[in-house]
Amino acid sequence: MGPSATIQHIRHIAAQGLGARLAIPAMVDAMERLIPSRTRTFMWLDDDGNQTDMYEQQPIPEAIEAMIAAGPELAADPHAPSTNKMAQSPFEYGGWRVFEHFPGWDKSMLKNEIFRRYGIGNNLDFPLRQGRKTRAILAFGREPGSSSYTRREVEAMLGLRAHFLHALDCVDVTLSIEQAATPDDPQILLVEPDGRIETSSPTAKLLLSQLAGAWDGRNLVNVTSAPASLRELMRRLDLAEEGRNAQPPSQVISTPWGTIKVIAHQRTAGGEYVISLHRLVPRALARIRKAAFLDLSPREREVAVAMCTSANGEAIAQLVGLSPASYREYARRIYGRLGVEGRIGVKDLLDS
Repeated sequence: MGPSATIQHIRHIAAQGLGARLAIPAMVDAMERLIPSRTRTFMWLDDDGNQTDMYEQQPIPEAIEAMIAAGPELAADPHAPSTNKMAQSPFEYGGWRVFEHFPGWDKSMLKNEIFRRYGIGNNLDFPLRQGRKTRAILAFGREPGSSSYTRREVEAMLGLRAHFLHALDCVDVTLSIEQAATPDDPQILLVEPDGRIETSSPTAKLLLSQLAGAWDGRNLVNVTSAPASLRELMRRLDLAEEGRNAQPPSQVISTPWGTIKVIAHQRTAGGEYVISLHRLVPRALARIRKAAFLDLSPREREVAVAMCTSANGEAIAQLVGLSPASYREYARRIYGRLGVEGRIGVKDLLDS
């Protein structure tokens, strides 16, 4: 997708009312097509500008732990860079730049524990404000020596602030299996019989911390021992292997960050349990992601996703702001471009 199509894609995600912790990560991930970067970090803030939660696609637990642990001290020190100071800055974007002029910046925890671990040398941030209140910050990080951020990239993000704020106001939801689709990239854990977890995948670590209830933006994120939910599935797998009647070694678990399906598959020759974690995303979001890679215009993608609902053609036309005649013309073009027959064909393609 080009920049304009990506902007429409992000707006489309925001408009679904999916809940902040489902929509915002998808929106942040899609920003890679607008503002290429090594890191994209979304931070929820309280009324005083202190971080209460965050999303990072590739979390480094040690770096996050360091930032969380040092947060109160940084906030209280007038000479130390901190999230609350950036939230209170008058800048429309780029407040982190001021920190480079703080006394002792080169030796600061923020630069050495966060920037250095993530390989950040070129940072750009956007406070998301309603009136005078900064509700969140979206920060981008590029490698040392990387190209500067362009005016086009800055303007693209500024134009999307209202959509991120809209997503922030959406109530978080719990998905049922019927409302969810499983992505194709399950994360695999190896768990020792004593519960010790072996994984090097940042995404697996993030899912595990959310599953264990250990990550709310203020607590430590690194989970090294299997939580109760995993141990229960390990027990079920043992019973099944012994030929005893037992519940299936799988479970769907709701968290504030969405629904996660956990499956205990087998034990290795060394006795380790092989466990997979699957984040279940809303079918609406899964369809939007699939539509993004189809040979359709942004408007046609929006109509195609709307076709997957159970509403009739007239209701779909009203939902996407088209007259019935215009909707029929869009439908004709979509069927032809996708090589499918009718709305059922569109739905089957987007759900495949």
